[in-house]
Amino acid sequence: MAIRPDLAAGTLRTASLPRALASEYAARWSELSERWAARPGSVLGTLGPAGTSSDLVARYLAAEHNLRVELHDTFDDVLDRLLLRKLDFALVPSAYAGLTRFHWHRALRLRAFFPRATPEYGIAAAASSPFQPGDGPLSVAAMWEVRRIYAEVVPPALRGRDVDWVDASSTQHAAQIVAGGGAQLAVTNAPGVQAYGLRWMATRPGAEILWTLFDHAEESGTPEQPHKPLTADPQP
Repeated sequence: MAIRPDLAAGTLRTASLPRALASEYAARWSELSERWAARPGSVLGTLGPAGTSSDLVARYLAAEHNLRVELHDTFDDVLDRLLLRKLDFALVPSAYAGLTRFHWHRALRLRAFFPRATPEYGIAAAASSPFQPGDGPLSVAAMWEVRRIYAEVVPPALRGRDVDWVDASSTQHAAQIVAGGGAQLAVTNAPGVQAYGLRWMATRPGAEILWTLFDHAEESGTPEQPHKPLTADPQP
C-alpha cells in the first residue's frame, strides 16, 4: 500500500522532534556550564530556609558548578533580587504557582531546565504533644502548592474532617509552625520533619519535577538580536 506523502512528511517531522528537543536541552546546558566555569561563584537564588526542596536542588548545582546559593523567604523576593541584579540566576520549581511571572517578564530569560526528584513529603505532627484524633476541624500548615498532598495521603482516622489551612511560605515554615504550636499538622518534607522534631502521620515518595533556571535576557545574543529562540526548531 502506498504511503500518502503528507502523512509521511508529518511522521518524519514528529519523529525528528524529540531529537531537536534533546539538542536544545544539551545546547542550553553546555552554554550554561561554560558560563559558570568562566564565572565561578555566580550567585543562584531560590526559596529558603535550608531544607526546602529548592535549597536541596540549589546546593546540588552549587557543588557541581562552584556556585554561591542565596536563600529567600519568597519567590517574589527571588524575582526582585534577580531584577535588581543582586542575583545572577534564579532557581524555580515548575510546581510553583507564580512561575509565569518569571516566564513572561521581558527582562528575564529561561536559561535551562532539568528534572530532579524532591525529598519524601507527607503529613507530620509535633512529637512532643501526641496528636489526638477526634471529630472537629484540623489546623494544617502548608504551602498552597502542596495542599493537595494532604487529601492524597491523609490517614483513614482523619478523613472527612474539616481543614483550617494555615498559610506557610515553605515546607520548612510549615514544620516550624507546627513545632511552635501554630497548627496541629503540617504538609512538609523529610528535612522539615527532622529539623523540627516532628513525627510522620503519613508519607508519600518525592515527586520528580522540572526545575527552571532564569537569568537576564540581555546576557545572550547581540543588541540586534538579544533573545535566542526559547524552543528548538521542530523541523528536521
